[in-house]
Amino acid sequence: MTTEEAAEYLKIPKASLLNLSSNGKVPYYKFQRRNRYLKSDLLRLLLSNRRGGFNGN
Repeated sequence: MTTEEAAEYLKIPKASLLNLSSNGKVPYYKFQRRNRYLKSDLLRLLLSNRRGGFNGN
């Protein structure tokens, strides 16, 4: 995914995604001077930051 596509997928601004990438919190790959993101990496990031719980009621 491009930076724009990944930001839309995560529902965050592009600048926030670039900031997270430069801080090493979001994995990315360089391709021709541009960042590319794997959907599986983004999904893993979302699932690893899960908050709250399910009470089973």
